Amino acid sequence: MLSAIGRTALLVSLLWGISGCSRVRVALYDRGTREDYAGEAREALASSPAARDAQLRQGMVTTAEQYTGTRYKYASTDPKKGFDCSGLVHYAGNKQGLQLARSSRALAASGERIPWKKARIGDLVFFGTSGRIDHVAIVKKNDASGLWVVHATTQRGVISENVLASSYWKKRLLHAVNLSSLQ
Repeated sequence: MLSAIGRTALLVSLLWGISGCSRVRVALYDRGTREDYAGEAREALASSPAARDAQLRQGMVTTAEQYTGTRYKYASTDPKKGFDCSGLVHYAGNKQGLQLARSSRALAASGERIPWKKARIGDLVFFGTSGRIDHVAIVKKNDASGLWVVHATTQRGVISENVLASSYWKKRLLHAVNLSSLQ
């Protein structure tokens, strides 16, 4: 029968042989070191491409939502004067460090087209008739509850709404563009 010291030595040697990484061995015994490694892992994750993409996508929505209630103003990217649909997208993108095209048609042509059903938060969704694009919105949420967007409308200004619940917007829905492809 092994003594308590013998069992500890056996456990340490097993962990030593299994881990293959000296940092793991140290982290098992030192709370401060474990916390340091956890902090390093969080920092690495936060600076990863996936994290930056998620921050960009959320930033587009958050910025656009800040201007809910702002009036519609054709050809404007100025929140003090109002926004048109592509002006709101252009402004939100600029705040995230993106140089986006200024018109809805140019935006649609400048990125990877995806089906609107696959659009994620921050992606751009396009509307029009007969395949001709005349409106753009930022996807806020796309799930079983609907396709929620933030956009500037001529009648109500900047709003957030479920476009699938609107007979006007639903029949004009064309496709989406992956925001990541616009970077």
